[in-house]
Amino acid sequence: MKVGIIGAGPRGILLTSQLFNQYKYHSDQTEKLSITLFDPYGIGGRVWRTDQSDELIMNSAADQITLFTDSSVNMSSKVYDGPSLFEWARSDDANQYLAKNGYSSDIIAAAAQVQINGYAPRVLFGAYIKWFYEDLIKQQPTEISTSVMKSQVVSLTYNDSKKPVIKTNEGTYTFDKVVMSLGQQENYLNDDEQKLASYAQDNALTYIAPTHPGDADLSDIPAGEPAIIRGLGLSFIDYISELTLGRGGHYMQNEDGSLFYQPSGREPRIIAGSRRGMPYYPKPINEKGYGECAVPKFLTQENIQKNLVDGKLPFDKFMDLLLLDLKVVFYKLTINDKYPYKSATEFEQEFLTNDDKTAVLKKFGFEEEDAFNWDFIVNPFKDVQAVGTEDYQSIIINWLNQEVDDSLKGSKTGPLAAARDLLRDFRPAFREILANDYFTDQDDAEKFWGVLDSTINFLIMGPPVVRTKELSALIRSGVVTILAPGMEVKGQDGWFVTAAPKRNTDKFRSATLIEARVPKANLDISANPILESLVDAKLARTHQLHIGDKAVAINAVDVDQQTDQLLDANGNVQPDVYIWGVPLDGLRYVTNAAPRPGVNDTNLQTADKLAAQVLGLPAADNVEMD
Repeated sequence: MKVGIIGAGPRGILLTSQLFNQYKYHSDQTEKLSITLFDPYGIGGRVWRTDQSDELIMNSAADQITLFTDSSVNMSSKVYDGPSLFEWARSDDANQYLAKNGYSSDIIAAAAQVQINGYAPRVLFGAYIKWFYEDLIKQQPTEISTSVMKSQVVSLTYNDSKKPVIKTNEGTYTFDKVVMSLGQQENYLNDDEQKLASYAQDNALTYIAPTHPGDADLSDIPAGEPAIIRGLGLSFIDYISELTLGRGGHYMQNEDGSLFYQPSGREPRIIAGSRRGMPYYPKPINEKGYGECAVPKFLTQENIQKNLVDGKLPFDKFMDLLLLDLKVVFYKLTINDKYPYKSATEFEQEFLTNDDKTAVLKKFGFEEEDAFNWDFIVNPFKDVQAVGTEDYQSIIINWLNQEVDDSLKGSKTGPLAAARDLLRDFRPAFREILANDYFTDQDDAEKFWGVLDSTINFLIMGPPVVRTKELSALIRSGVVTILAPGMEVKGQDGWFVTAAPKRNTDKFRSATLIEARVPKANLDISANPILESLVDAKLARTHQLHIGDKAVAINAVDVDQQTDQLLDANGNVQPDVYIWGVPLDGLRYVTNAAPRPGVNDTNLQTADKLAAQVLGLPAADNVEMD
């Protein structure tokens, strides 16, 4: 059997590993297995390539990243156990591998010093992927042959025998099965982006369109001059790291634990903003052990079943249950933090059992400032109307420092940090709700994917807390200025001009505009040649929900949800072509997370099931597909 895997990032390598495992332990086939991986960046893929800046760090703690399976994973092949990224990085194996393969002394030192809850450079995860693959190949059975082609796939079609055919610039290759393990990709510019790009070209300005920050060329951005960055999420953090630490700046610690930024003089003056006008919440210091994952006490299957109406869960009831889970943790830890004469255990018991939650809160006498206010949490500055940019810096700094303090207490200790961290632990519950189709299509499209998904990202997909401490220092130093909510950008008088006109009259102009966001998966505007070829040949379509008499696209590539086999334009299953990962975002929940050990990770489950299906072997039941 000949299998083609498009994409050699973590998913492509996981699939290769599970094809080995399934073939070795479950297959009675006499046919040999040939695997070819296609990726222009080689093993590790684009995001984790090893030639990017050392300043770009991961967004998951090193001990919560793995490529190995474990006993928690629901799968039909045997466990292929091994070290997490943290365990590997601190080992002699890693030290020898990094030195032998020419990694810098800085990366070798970073590997040796990474902490269990620390955040490794992305380069190091790329090295871990390469090491994993090389170690895997050493164990390759004689009946299997594996090769890697550092080529861009330009199309995926079928030959006259209905076999899938992969075409690259170097040649054409026919397979029995093809699995697309695609990661982040480029999209064509939308109307606003294209207008700004054309304006930049006409006026000799610098416009950096949405892309992965590690791919952007920032070398032409001049020191001391203003540079506008639109977006305050993770890409924003990456860009300011490259434009400050990457240009020779460094941080020193003040006596109170805060940071002071010492500029190199080569930094631009960064003007940044977004519609929300707020950076993402920092990621709490992890306090959870191996495989430790909180489970809902209110958003349970029992409560969901009780509240179904005609088989659907009203979204307001879903939010009520979810927020009760967040509240019980928030208030319990607030008692531990600020009310030494009250019993957190007693509070939890009463809150869980008493139907009158308001009465319980009143009984325990929380101060107004300690109230759990969801609207305020998701939009702390919604009441900030007219505010000057200078005054807004003080507001932002105070908020950042407050959230840093809470996040430093940890994911099981900081009241709001721990409550926010539940949203990560509850991903299996969210996936189950989506998989069981408990929301109406309208609630699914407009409320979950349209609002809540973005809100959850804002609350839990932020940078490591050290990056938030650094951002506070950069604002205090004057290197970074954050605009008030409602940022707008346009081309005017030969410059890029930005302002937050609903809050103040302050305007800033620059010859540089950076769009600090990674393109979202969207089949309709994807610039990935593989997906374009499939759409042109009517072999792929966008998944749609039905709201009233209208079909609403949610951008994800449509697949058979039980198997991840591609559906063509007419909804017919293509039995020999599979796709998983980022292109299914919107159909699947959180498709860009790195595999996590000990928690029955969906990446690991899906890789095993896909491998079994490709080889025609029995797959595990009740697999949560990624």
